[in-house]
Amino acid sequence: MKLFYSSLLFIFLFSSTSISQNNHFVVHESQKYIDQFKSTNILNIYTTDNDLNVIARKSKTYLVFETFDNKAKGKKIKTVKLSKKESFVGELFYNNQLRIFMVESPSKTERILHCYTYNVASNNYTKVTLLETTVKKKSALFSGQNKRQTNFSISPNKKFIAITTDIEKKNSNSYNIHVYNAENLELTYSKSYYSNTEKYYRSSDMVVDDNAVVYNVGKEYFKGKRERKNAKANYSYVINKIDKDNIETSAISLKEDEYIQSLNLSFVNDNLRLIGYYSEDKVFGIKGVSTFIVDTNNLEVIEKKKQKLPLKVFEDLYGYRNAKNKKNAELTSFTLDYLLEDEEGNTYLVAEEFYVTQVYVSNGMNGGMYVTTYHYDDILITKLDADGNLNWGRSIFKRDTSPSYNAFLNNGKLHVLLNSGKNLTAKTDGRLKVSKGWFESSSLYVFLYDKDGNVSHEKIQDNKGKTKYIPYKGSFADGKFVMYNHSKSKKQLMILDCK
Repeated sequence: MKLFYSSLLFIFLFSSTSISQNNHFVVHESQKYIDQFKSTNILNIYTTDNDLNVIARKSKTYLVFETFDNKAKGKKIKTVKLSKKESFVGELFYNNQLRIFMVESPSKTERILHCYTYNVASNNYTKVTLLETTVKKKSALFSGQNKRQTNFSISPNKKFIAITTDIEKKNSNSYNIHVYNAENLELTYSKSYYSNTEKYYRSSDMVVDDNAVVYNVGKEYFKGKRERKNAKANYSYVINKIDKDNIETSAISLKEDEYIQSLNLSFVNDNLRLIGYYSEDKVFGIKGVSTFIVDTNNLEVIEKKKQKLPLKVFEDLYGYRNAKNKKNAELTSFTLDYLLEDEEGNTYLVAEEFYVTQVYVSNGMNGGMYVTTYHYDDILITKLDADGNLNWGRSIFKRDTSPSYNAFLNNGKLHVLLNSGKNLTAKTDGRLKVSKGWFESSSLYVFLYDKDGNVSHEKIQDNKGKTKYIPYKGSFADGKFVMYNHSKSKKQLMILDCK
């Protein structure tokens, strides 16, 4: 009865919305409503064939599906009771059905992978258990999880889903691949690949093609698990090609002065493209972008490119006066958050600088304590064309202590949404500082990059009270970006409808 009442309340409060416009978006805001689930983290949003928006979000004990129209008017809500030991690992949208994958951990070694499928038309859900396994004590079922969901992949024709899981033992590690029919979730085949008691392997990315063939790339360490030994890379990259009957492997060797933290896979003109940042000096540094084109038939590298970061990257970060002295330096502490591809085959890499500092604060006679600060600072953006040429690179000179941004492509432009201080600071050396002062109020901005790397920015709104929205926890699909305000209980939804 309580959930039924909440559903009616949700629909009532969403029955009217506010609408505003700027140069790039039509902005819809719902009325505020009381949210018993207290969750602002959107797992994802999708748009159905009849223009309904479907959101999935998770609280501590519930999975919540919400459906509403393009004006943020509520239509339906469906809640699913979860175990407190279930955690989100991935999602897929197929045939107007939203699938959420959750891992349950009943004990320190048991792991169960569930799939919750929400049917938009019927407003019902089904639950299917895909696999049950055991892991090393307190280990995760998946490794290397990030925003790109490298453990999940759906084929370009939407017919197959591939899921890779870890099998880590005391002296070795290997991986299992499970390929499912996307329509009925029946298992097509499963394989165990890369089992080696002498060398450690870390999976980096995985894709599945239209014929249910899986390609995986990862690091094979020569000795131990260290990234560098004797001043050179302690690993090579290994490509695995897996189908129902066979497993093929091929190695990509690196030069002595070449370090690549991770590689990401995609299909380009019936070949595989591997892309990542490379360094010549530091294990996790960024000198530029490295790409490999691999023949899917024999797994041979047919083309390799290494391209340095453009000067403009350093001008945005250090100013035009200091950029020339910095252009041969390497950036550090950046994590790739988004790898976006447009309909013309262009690829955008968006990374954020992240690091942690600790400062000891004395409290006189009572001793002191360490204060830990998380830094989410500069943003690095690079664009490669369909031939793999590095067209341009830019940066956002940013300072923040919490995750603050999101990025998406629409109509040939890269959009970066973020919160910052109400008044952005333009410095005399050409830089624009994106940060918020101690007593300064904040605003929501969009930074737009055209096909040539020219940038403009626009303020969407000044944040007041509980109307501060969180782009980092929002999601983009089908020309719309959706996010919640930061309040846990008094919810408000914003839809940015791209013009």
